[in-house]
Amino acid sequence: MRSRILARRRARSFGTSDPAALLAKVKQPPYTFASRQQLIDYATAAVERARAAVPHWFGTVPKATVVVVPYPAFRERSAPGAEYQAGSDDGTRPGTYYINAFEAEKQSRAGVEATAFHETYPGHHLQGAVAKEVGGTHPIQRYFGSSGFGEGWGLYSERLADEMGLYSDDLAKLGLLSNEALRSARLVVDSGMHALGWTRQQAIDYVLAHTTETVAGAEAEIDRYIAVPGQATAYMIGNLKIRQLRDEAKQKLGS
Repeated sequence: MRSRILARRRARSFGTSDPAALLAKVKQPPYTFASRQQLIDYATAAVERARAAVPHWFGTVPKATVVVVPYPAFRERSAPGAEYQAGSDDGTRPGTYYINAFEAEKQSRAGVEATAFHETYPGHHLQGAVAKEVGGTHPIQRYFGSSGFGEGWGLYSERLADEMGLYSDDLAKLGLLSNEALRSARLVVDSGMHALGWTRQQAIDYVLAHTTETVAGAEAEIDRYIAVPGQATAYMIGNLKIRQLRDEAKQKLGS
């Protein structure tokens, strides 16, 4: 049922329901950004929308804020699409959501909102800031993370954001699906390179064929997987486990 609904939505909004044609289409104007500033403003608007919605969905909301900052020029070419850095323990420095504005005119708008929710609210910023503010955890738990839990929650929060009504349009919801496809593709390319002898270019081509990543973005992602085997696969594994635990909770707790 979900796949049929998505197919109808793709045909209505983009003139095609073919996944490969759709991914190629949304990598081109008018689905790309006109400027760096437009990308930054678009991501910031998503963060602010999520910030306003979070108190209606969570009983505990962090006091710490988060700021949206583009990567500095010397980092952006090889940096990932985005990342989150936690604020200081005493609250004097806010959390920072770094976004990659490199060649913004080549970047599709599709995945930007989903990534913003992953990195800030209800994703990493909410997760990490609440953990710090609640207190009582051992320093090892506060300063060392498990990718399965940390990134699993970040990926889970992208779909949770859909339940919260945070996505602005069908293009942004397509970005949610593209982001999930990227996390699934990681399971393929990581094992392909580290266990089956895939080349770097084979892995890049696979990501380009199944997601809305740009060439530069795919290259940066694959170089990361080469350097840190197994880390990126934890996103999907953790996400699936959290969803399983939520289903179990729903069965036991009801409404």
